[in-house]
Amino acid sequence: MVLPCQMAVTAWDLSGPQALAQIPEQARQAEALGFSGFWLPEHHFQGEASLSAPLILLAGCASITRTIDLGTTSLLLPIRNPTALAEETATLDVLAGGRLILGLGRGVDERLFHVFDLEVKEKRKLFKTALLAMLSAWQGESLLPDDSVILSPRPAQRPHPRLWIAAFGPLALKQAAHFGCPYLASPMESLSQLKTNLDIYHEALATEGQPRPDKVPIMRTIFITENARQAQAIKHRLSEQLRSEDPVEPPYWVGSKGFVEDRLQAHIETLGMNYLIARGRIPGVSVSDQIASHETLLTLAG
Repeated sequence: MVLPCQMAVTAWDLSGPQALAQIPEQARQAEALGFSGFWLPEHHFQGEASLSAPLILLAGCASITRTIDLGTTSLLLPIRNPTALAEETATLDVLAGGRLILGLGRGVDERLFHVFDLEVKEKRKLFKTALLAMLSAWQGESLLPDDSVILSPRPAQRPHPRLWIAAFGPLALKQAAHFGCPYLASPMESLSQLKTNLDIYHEALATEGQPRPDKVPIMRTIFITENARQAQAIKHRLSEQLRSEDPVEPPYWVGSKGFVEDRLQAHIETLGMNYLIARGRIPGVSVSDQIASHETLLTLAG
């Protein structure tokens, strides 16, 4: 069965500095395989392979790809200067020919806010202030109240790059709805929790008078294998890694092609999902095996 869902992928190898240097090549390969998008997370202080500057790496990706969308799963607004970030993302969108999708987040690691000398409890306020400033700058409004200082270059996409908002919890979901942006669903929550989240989000959209966005994006850790023993070992490692997963509905899809097809169909029917971001970087899975899994996944896409 071919299902009506766009397929995108995250970088599948972030094992160290050398792997980071090869991220543009991973994007080129994802494009050659036929994925709709190539996505990078943002994380800090997690060892040599921390991906703390995804926009720099996506600029490298833009230079050797032509058609694939390039996205951030959680570009952290509270820790950045909004005008500088509006400039950087506008420039990147120009370099990519309008292929940029900005998945925006607030950050969950309290250490991040301590390092950047910010109050954790202020993160939603900082997010809102930053995004409003960026929207104003992208649309060509003056950056100074008493002078005509305009952002240059402006983004290739008008009025601004596509914006999706990652969210955990009701307040974050309501903030995504306030801006009318697609809610980029977590790769860590069960199907039933995502359904609850979408209900909150849809109610908030109605309250804000916002139309429902046409994209319903979901992230999931996926590995397709017909080897039952391999699948069981991988599920055990992922279970240990997550610890707090739902025992009935784990948030990862590991198993046969038929099993993953069933999970994909369930998410489409229950959530209206029409954009899947497949995560790799699974402990104990080789790059070649992960790519083979991704190739099989693409056979399920409409």
